Amino acid sequence: MLKSLRKRALAATALGLIVTAPGAKADTADEIRAIRAQMAAQQKRLKQLEAQVSRDKEAKKAAEQKPASGGAPVAVASASASAPAPKHWYERINVRGYTQMRYNAIMDGGPYFNDISSPNDRSVGPRQNFLIRRARLIFSGDVTDHLYLYLQPDLASIPSGSFSNSPSMASVPWLNNTVWGRFNQYGTYSSAAGYFAQLRDAYADIYIDDKKEFRFRAGQSKIPYGFENMQSSQNRLALDRADAINSCCKDERDLGVFFYYTPENIRHVFRDLVKNNLKGSGDYGVFAVGVYNGQGANRIDLNKNAHVVARVTYPYTLPNGQIIEGSVQAYTGRFVPYTTAITPSLFGATNFAGFRPSWLANLAPAGVPFVDAPGYFNLGNYTLGTYPNTSAWVPVVANGGAGIRDERLAVTGVIYPQPFGLKAEWNWGRGPALNETQTAITGRSLNGGYVEATYKYDDKDFGTGTWFPFVKYQYYRGGQKFENNAPMARLNEWDFGVEWQPLPEVELTAVYSKMDRTNTLAPPYRQFQANLMRMQLQWNY
Repeated sequence: MLKSLRKRALAATALGLIVTAPGAKADTADEIRAIRAQMAAQQKRLKQLEAQVSRDKEAKKAAEQKPASGGAPVAVASASASAPAPKHWYERINVRGYTQMRYNAIMDGGPYFNDISSPNDRSVGPRQNFLIRRARLIFSGDVTDHLYLYLQPDLASIPSGSFSNSPSMASVPWLNNTVWGRFNQYGTYSSAAGYFAQLRDAYADIYIDDKKEFRFRAGQSKIPYGFENMQSSQNRLALDRADAINSCCKDERDLGVFFYYTPENIRHVFRDLVKNNLKGSGDYGVFAVGVYNGQGANRIDLNKNAHVVARVTYPYTLPNGQIIEGSVQAYTGRFVPYTTAITPSLFGATNFAGFRPSWLANLAPAGVPFVDAPGYFNLGNYTLGTYPNTSAWVPVVANGGAGIRDERLAVTGVIYPQPFGLKAEWNWGRGPALNETQTAITGRSLNGGYVEATYKYDDKDFGTGTWFPFVKYQYYRGGQKFENNAPMARLNEWDFGVEWQPLPEVELTAVYSKMDRTNTLAPPYRQFQANLMRMQLQWNY
């Protein structure tokens, strides 16, 4: 229709020119002015007609969108002011993930071959080859200007009691730790399966300002304690987190509410440290404070006593572009240990663990260790007894009572790899730990940490990708509170490794570990020395 209008306008203009030309009495200048005036009038009329046609189209479109039920018609903006329709909340959700596959090979395990284990990697042990360490899917996004959602399940979780490759040795237990017994089949294996889907993160960030500097995080999420704890395993160099820091928080997560403050300019620094492959931890605030259950991820509270945590950190950019970060963090609360029946013995966390003299056998038969914690004398923990002592008040509190005091203080220092990098963390405190005779769990002191050095090399000459050679030393003396009976641990370990990124979406890591640690997964909690070679392939998507 617009083409037809343009043709008619041009024809009218031409007709005017023809009619005017033969009878013109004015001079040439007057004729030109007259012609221009007529052309301007026709152009104005043409624009009016085009605008009318456009309005007619919009009105027709609005009429077509009118609900069939007779409701109010949908408002349609004019063509000049039209904008994309706002996205639904589910259209704002992003999906990403990563998977890790490992291979472990024990090179030398000494006389206590079957004690070789690690609380942070259940795949460490004899008779193992390939294992899926993690299979994560992450759903996240700003569903509104003030609400951010994050959901992360792990599809390759290995709960306690599953995926065991340790044989039962009821008939000949002494053969389990002999050189001859390493290469022969004794006992029977469990058929329990592994690789279960389990929740890792499920939280909401609620922003209370337009610049998104202040936010509350509610749900199950990482506890703001320790740089390496908050750093994703997708970005971490070492295959496992250091025991000394990670022993504070099972799976690094718990259920609670946290407050974070991050200035806008620092939020961009945290983002770029991860985006630019500098092994950052992400944005957990310049200041953080929160309360949480304290019993670990995917576990319910056992004493109605919340843990409290606080952290202060700051990344500083030097004039040469190097970024350094320093942090101080602490937490306090009460923890109820998990217990199981054991046979008490001496020399735990040494190579001689398991010695049981006659006086200890007479004093402490096999049974569940007593948890030395307050709680038995609270009025609410008593009830009237049953027959024949119906008049007596007896305690009904579970073993553990109100829990054992659990508190720590940690310091962190990080120099990001540009190209040299250095990272160190250390913590001190008190927490639940098995006593020397393995008869009771009490509050005992702890300390330990790690130092890790690395170098980032981007191979631009041959195009082989990015390389991160690194060395890490870790030390710990203290209880492993999340393991059954909270055994004491003694740890000295060196890791020598390299991470290779041939492609942004593919990483291959090889690590040689010289281990001197306690088997905290099974009594009598013996010390072992071993040389371990591990490899991990990770693909990101």
